[in-house]
Amino acid sequence: MATSLRRPTPESLLELRTPTGIAPSADGTTAAFALHASVAERGRSVPSDLWLLGSEDRVTPLTSGGWADAAPVWSPDGSRLAFVSDRDAPGHARPFTVVPGEDPVLAATFRGSAEHASWSADGGRLLVQVADPGSYALDWTARPVTGAGPDPDPVVRRPGGAWRRLFLVDLATGAVEEAGPAGWSVWEVDWDGGDIAVAIASTDPTASGWHRPTLVALDLTARSASVLYRPTWQLEGLALSPDARRAVVIEGYSSDPDLLSGSAKVFDLTAGEVTDPWPDLETIGVAAWCDETSLWYASCERIGTSCGRLELDGRRKEVWRGDAFVGPDVTKPACTVAGGGAVILTTHQAHGVAPELARFDHATGSWIRLTGFNDDLTRDTVFPDVRAITWRAPDGLEIDGLLMTPSGAEGPLPLLTLVHGGPTWCWNAYFSVSEPNAVLLADAGYAVLLPNPRGSIGRGHAFAQAVIGDPGGKDLDDVLAGIDRCIADGVADPDRLGISGLSYGGYMAGWAITQTDRFGASVAHSVISNWISFHLTADIGAFDEIVMPDAWDDPKGLYVERSPVYHASRCTTPTLVTQGALDMCTPVGQAEELYRAIAATGTDVELVVYPREGHLPYEREHALDQIVRTQAWFDRYLRDGATGGSGA
Repeated sequence: MATSLRRPTPESLLELRTPTGIAPSADGTTAAFALHASVAERGRSVPSDLWLLGSEDRVTPLTSGGWADAAPVWSPDGSRLAFVSDRDAPGHARPFTVVPGEDPVLAATFRGSAEHASWSADGGRLLVQVADPGSYALDWTARPVTGAGPDPDPVVRRPGGAWRRLFLVDLATGAVEEAGPAGWSVWEVDWDGGDIAVAIASTDPTASGWHRPTLVALDLTARSASVLYRPTWQLEGLALSPDARRAVVIEGYSSDPDLLSGSAKVFDLTAGEVTDPWPDLETIGVAAWCDETSLWYASCERIGTSCGRLELDGRRKEVWRGDAFVGPDVTKPACTVAGGGAVILTTHQAHGVAPELARFDHATGSWIRLTGFNDDLTRDTVFPDVRAITWRAPDGLEIDGLLMTPSGAEGPLPLLTLVHGGPTWCWNAYFSVSEPNAVLLADAGYAVLLPNPRGSIGRGHAFAQAVIGDPGGKDLDDVLAGIDRCIADGVADPDRLGISGLSYGGYMAGWAITQTDRFGASVAHSVISNWISFHLTADIGAFDEIVMPDAWDDPKGLYVERSPVYHASRCTTPTLVTQGALDMCTPVGQAEELYRAIAATGTDVELVVYPREGHLPYEREHALDQIVRTQAWFDRYLRDGATGGSGA
């Protein structure tokens, strides 16, 4: 009997589960990982369970439930795992330990929420990173971190009121002792389990502090920090070498935590020297130690990824490159390493290929997918066609991106341009993302352009930094030139153009419609509409200080010149604005300002605010509503017979 083919649906794609937090044992014979859902039910965190990868690549569940178990780490002897979970207090994570096959044991409680745990060398203590209530959440919700007690009433805020702290937990006695340095917020830490600990830290506890980091050595007994390095840009991916003599960290310009792609800097902790042994490699997401003298790197390569081996003497061997994305989330490429580099694990995905746990096969130079959690989601499903395209910006610079069209369809079609957030991110070989969801929009009959304009990662420092001092300038020119390419190729109908995006992409969706009347509809998610009020209300004021090298209170400066609200009188494009009520990244006031500024022109505009949500909607009904509402807005104005913009 013939197989009935299916189309992707919003409901099915929201059932996607993604392996993250991969933690191999020291010899690589087993690995723990967290299997994350895509959405949560009302008022809860997104659930995730812990799983084990064992012999013969069998996977078995270690924990289960409607809570979020995450960030597993093996004890030095490989007998136990530490992890963080909100299983006893929804939304408030605490550290637990578990012996496979037994019930988890609570290790400690804190006023704040635990984010990660590390083991002491003897397995008797945990070093736990804890975010104070009110801190900027690093889980992409950008909501305030919740505390152990009820929400404060009233809410009182003072500078320096919420830090990221370190605590030592004695597992035998339950004693808890603060070990982090006073006056420093710790964003990342690595510990050899004894005397050596290094951290990325800042003296500003807000999310702006992440943008102004310092690499420090910690004395956990004295609770002190000594400065190792003050970088020019941001830092992520800190890791000690196996002998704890060196540390590696990635430095580069980044707009957001967990999006940084750049150069690998190596610190000799004894000599106090920093080197960049691979100066021509500027697109690394994560570098992981194989042994004392070599690392395994994963890198963004425009619309694909690559990985390979780095030697401290400057040698580099790329062993794989392809149109797939290797990494635990759609943020930056990363692999985990065990057995001296003999075992390489990652999460592997591509267009039409759902994310699954995968191991690199050194013999064939390819990835072996080890799990099939999403097989039911993709089986017999026809996904849109995808192809890479390139075009020239007005100044001649080559820009690339992806073009997604309905399976087998020919143009001209209504074209939706989806501008990615960050801006230091890129459209890559992702299975499905919601910024909004290109897969569903293309399946619904649209051509979808996914451009990687200036400011994107995957092309080195200069390209990523080209947006600095020019937001909405040449990067908008890059986007518009990509639209022209689609029109010239006969793919896009010039009279049916739409634009959308989230975060910085939301800014571009709101900015573009004040600069041109080419678009018949716009959907702006989590928008920046007024750089001045954004600077004064967002928790990431340092971001705009980097992007806008100008005074925020200069009425003739960039903050006014590049703010959509100050140019909204030009807007004739029907616009939908969506926003999370608890967003600390792009606060709800930004959406309110854009909505009211466009409404004042008489142009059709609608504002949707999702209660309890942050930067992205994670409750199932909210996520579904945003997907459906976005398509409905474009259908209203861009389908045959609809009244759109004024055309090209």
